[in-house]
Order: sequence, then C-alpha cells, then structure tokens
Amino acid sequence: MPGINKIKFINSLKQKKNRKQHSLFIIEGEKMVDELIDSHFDIHSVYALKSWIIERGLAPGKVLRANAQKFALYEIKGPELERISSLATPNKVLALARMPSCTIEGYNPAKSITLMLDKVQDPGNLGTLIRSADWFGVDNIILSEDSAEATNPKVVQSTMGSLLRVRFHYLDLLSFLKSPGMEGIPVIGALTGAPSVYPVSLPEYGVIVLGNESQGISREIEKHVTQRISIPSFSKGSSSPQSLNVAVAGSIILSEIRRKIITG
Repeated sequence: MPGINKIKFINSLKQKKNRKQHSLFIIEGEKMVDELIDSHFDIHSVYALKSWIIERGLAPGKVLRANAQKFALYEIKGPELERISSLATPNKVLALARMPSCTIEGYNPAKSITLMLDKVQDPGNLGTLIRSADWFGVDNIILSEDSAEATNPKVVQSTMGSLLRVRFHYLDLLSFLKSPGMEGIPVIGALTGAPSVYPVSLPEYGVIVLGNESQGISREIEKHVTQRISIPSFSKGSSSPQSLNVAVAGSIILSEIRRKIITG
C-alpha cells in the first residue's frame, strides 16, 4: 500500500512543472494501462485495486512485462485511488509512465503523412487530434513549443490509448520547415478562404498544418505552405458557425487525404 508521501507525489504530477521535473506522467483506466503494459513505454509504477491485480493473475511487487522490463505494482484501496485519480469516477488502476524520448532522427517526411500543430492549445483538441492521427495511420505529430502538452492528464485520457502509438515532437516549426530534409516536401495548410479540400488533388505524403483555435496558422508558418485548403460550410441556417473546431477539421482533412489515396 503506497504511503502518504507516495500519494502526494502522484498528485504533484498533475502539474506540468512536476511532470517535467520528474519526467513522469499519469495514465488511468483498465484499457489504457493494459495497453501501456504492452507498449514500448517505460513504466515507473502501477497502483491498482485488488480486483484488477487478481484478474490479471499478478501479485504486488516487481512485475515482469512481456518485453522483459519490470515495474513496481502496488495494491491500493478505493479511497486512496480516489485521492490520486483525475477522473470523476476513478477506475481500477492508475500508472506512472516515463516521458517518451521521441527523436526526429530517421524520420522521413517524404514517406508519410505528418501532422503539424501550430499553437494548438486546448488539451481536448490535442487529445482528439492524436486519436485521429492514430486512426488514419499518422505516426508523427510535430507541435510548436507553445502547443498544449501531450502528457497533460486531459490529453492523455482523451486519446484513449493513441498517445502510446503516435510519436510527438515539440520543435521550432520554422526551423523544421527550413531544414534540408523538408526541401520539396508538400506543406498543406488549412486556411480560411482557401480552395475546398474536396475537389483538389492531394499528395500521398507531406505535412498537414493546423493552426491555433482562434488565430489559425501564424504568418511565418503560412509563408511555407505550398498548398492551401479549407473545409467549406454547407450550413443553410441564417446564422451558420464561423469555423470548425480544429480537431474536427483535422480529422476531416486526414480522412479526405486517405480517401483520395485509396481511390486514386
């Protein structure tokens, strides 16, 4: 059973500065922790109700994973789990995982679709975009350094496990777009007033840029966009919405690119 100091430490990881200091973040829920255990992520520790431990044929202590790594498993009571959980209704298990060290080395933008997020700051939007990227086979997301944090508990929870499969990189976007490896790579920008995404041809690889929720793509980044697209509104109401949510827009664009790749 974890003591009061351990509980305080786990709760401290709900703050960004402490996650950064200790290079740890929180994952909650049976499905997500099961996926975590089967993933390449380095697990620090797991805190679970007795029922979760018994269901998996485990015992508190050091537990060996399928990839021959060990993590500490602690049995915890319901009231203690409620104290460390970020969920309105705590699940049976919570885990601490080490921050992944995703490197851009070996990444080739000429062989895949990459999602680039320019100051996307809402955790819910980022979580949805990570989940959509996973669904549409996007392995890499490049984020501006002032975008929402991928290991924020709200982001982690909304990804429903996709965070464990998509690599994310926080970079200076301008420097990345100017790098030699980006020469000749299509950069597709979602911009208001641009041609509709539906009739235009789209490449099978390249970088899709989505901008800030209220300000869109910054002017500096827009200068490097090689193809401008938008999602037209078909609203028939007298007061139609001014724009789409960035996560919804990103999902539609990814779907349209995949559709055109399949249909040719």
